[in-house]
Amino acid sequence: MKNGRDGGFIYWKLNYRKKFIRTLWTIPVVIFLSIQLFVSDFPPRLGMFLWVLLVVTLTVQLTYTYVKWKSER
Repeated sequence: MKNGRDGGFIYWKLNYRKKFIRTLWTIPVVIFLSIQLFVSDFPPRLGMFLWVLLVVTLTVQLTYTYVKWKSER
């Protein structure tokens, strides 16, 4: 079976196009977690650190999978 042809439960077997789409679906999760970080009882510094970590990780992952998907052609 060709890489990325199945439904996609196993992330590392997906092609980069499907990895990019799957990463896009995590944006609402990051937004929800960001809201929870700021309204919860986390210390402000820890909350800001976790928020920056979430946003940077999502941005890097989106950029990387997009570039790899476009170079796959």
